[in-house]
Amino acid sequence: MLVDGEDSAAAKVIVHNSRRLTSANMDKCAGGRSGGQLLRRDSASMGRLLSFFWSLTFLLLLEVREVNASPAGRDCAKRAVGYITSWGKQPFTDEQAKRLTHLVYAFFVMKPNGELHLESETARQRLTEIMKVARAHPHLKVLYAIGGWENSQYFSLLTADHPRRSILIKNMIQTMKEFGFDGIDIDWEYPVTGGAFEGTPADRKNYVHLMRELRNQLRELEEEQGRSDGYLISFAGAAGHWVLKPGYDLAQLVKYVDFVNVMSYDYFGAWASKWGAFTGPPAPLHFAMPKKFSGRMNVHATLKYYSCQLKATNKINMGVPFYGRFWHNVGDAVDPADDMWRTATATNTEGTKFEGGDVQWRDLASKFDVSQSKFHSGAKSPFIWLAANKTFVGYENKESLGHKVDYVVENNIGGVMIWAIDFDDDQLTLLKATTENGLCLSSKVSFNYKCSPINDQRWWTYDDGEDMAGMCGKSAPLYDGFYPVCDPDDPGHACCGKYGYCGSGPEFCSCPECVDYGADPSLILKEPIKPTQAITWYTSDAGDGKRGRCGREVPPLSGEAPTCNPDDPTAHCCSNGGYCGNTKEHCECVGCVDFSKQRDFKYKPLQWWTFGENPANVGRCGPDAPRLSTGKTPKCDPDSEAFCCSQSGYCGKGESYCTCLGCVDFKANPNYEY
Repeated sequence: MLVDGEDSAAAKVIVHNSRRLTSANMDKCAGGRSGGQLLRRDSASMGRLLSFFWSLTFLLLLEVREVNASPAGRDCAKRAVGYITSWGKQPFTDEQAKRLTHLVYAFFVMKPNGELHLESETARQRLTEIMKVARAHPHLKVLYAIGGWENSQYFSLLTADHPRRSILIKNMIQTMKEFGFDGIDIDWEYPVTGGAFEGTPADRKNYVHLMRELRNQLRELEEEQGRSDGYLISFAGAAGHWVLKPGYDLAQLVKYVDFVNVMSYDYFGAWASKWGAFTGPPAPLHFAMPKKFSGRMNVHATLKYYSCQLKATNKINMGVPFYGRFWHNVGDAVDPADDMWRTATATNTEGTKFEGGDVQWRDLASKFDVSQSKFHSGAKSPFIWLAANKTFVGYENKESLGHKVDYVVENNIGGVMIWAIDFDDDQLTLLKATTENGLCLSSKVSFNYKCSPINDQRWWTYDDGEDMAGMCGKSAPLYDGFYPVCDPDDPGHACCGKYGYCGSGPEFCSCPECVDYGADPSLILKEPIKPTQAITWYTSDAGDGKRGRCGREVPPLSGEAPTCNPDDPTAHCCSNGGYCGNTKEHCECVGCVDFSKQRDFKYKPLQWWTFGENPANVGRCGPDAPRLSTGKTPKCDPDSEAFCCSQSGYCGKGESYCTCLGCVDFKANPNYEY
């Protein structure tokens, strides 16, 4: 196989010359009779020429096949990063090496004093065999990883200050040099929170310090060795937003690394927590879950977060799992029309232990009935539902990986990362599907994500409380002083619907009153983003009898009759029945108030009987009527149809109510006092 550099240049010359030879001889043959005479006259030499041409063509086809089959080909800008486990039994092969650009040996074990070592002599022998194969492929860069789920407990300690970071970095570089690696992969699971071992808030900045100091040390080593191709640094990044946001300063970290291996998998699994109850594929590409489920539990949401944080995609590798996850004791589908999303029954009374585990691709067919496999068109993921024994299996196959490769190309993602290549079968079914399905096609898109224009949060989530979760719009309770919007990066809850809740689908995104922040995140900044005046209206978290109500017949708010929000285009008017809305019945009736036009309007203190006060007294007025709760004599509402008080003490209109001796017209004399 021709490789980069001189061989690549030679290949171009060969292709150019072959085209010249082909063109010249085809011109001769195209001359009809004269061409035939030439061919007969010099058939021997022509035969030799054709023999050379077809031999050359065969070699070129082999070269093209090799280039298309391998991201390591000279025309491919995408990375194919494969992790291989130190404890695995499957050998590293030439066929795997041809299809990868980077190989990461995982893991070296980290001690609390910063020393690194291999866990056994078997692991050392395995590494020797891996390196022997890898070094036969000059294009392949080999890194080693430290950390992982089970060995990240010392990162907080060893990165806490410069002296300790220096010790760790010294040991990392010493290990790299001793075994001839091309770089280092740091798999800290996880800084600050979310890992098997909780970190500290300082982890976030200390991770950046570690990367910067490691990069500086490697640059000095490169200069010392005269190394033209630099040593590599990468890190494995979390998928979960609740881990990413507090723990990773992505914009700073990426300054010092060559690429990020995003662990965009393990969104679902039989975990030892309440979340272990929810079945699903380990790495759904798109959001396709039932209502009220998180919209961030998918590859697209994770990669969008990374891309928008970094304002670029070239250093991001999409992680793909060569394994599946399964559950036992699984119940009926959450949505009868969708077989995939289910819940499992816990095996303990606390509801935190679930029977299940993981299965490598090479073992899938021997452990589960793959003939029962289905493909979820929304999530782009295969799954197996075995109703007889209540078992659910989510995994990856050639079809799902094909969709992921398409996504990488369409969104110009830097490449793919595989955990782990030794989980594949002997035919390399998944590795071929990942690296031969167009990964090296050129992307026409430089940046295809619509990112939020703000870095802070302005939406209610379940972390803020179930009662507030998802509330949005001008009538919702304020979030940190702002009118709450919907998270544009959450495909399941990016739209604010007519009734003031975030969601997805037509009822949330396509109605006249709906706002789709996912399609246009700039709407987050559409004014007013904060109330233009003091809040004198009930927000949507108010209890029954208050929510959406206004006027004097509603319980007072801070001692005043509640209004409607003048900033809310869907509910800025108060009807004469005491409800906020935006229809003619709310805005144009007798007694209605349009607060968008009368922003300073205040209801006067109650001066007449209402149904809210006492239905039996409604319509009574004058000195002989029962006194109001304020102790004052009741009048008639000047804005109603019964604005006059008769001599006998009843509200109405006409001569007997308005113009008789002792009658009072409150429309004509609104300030009249008994």
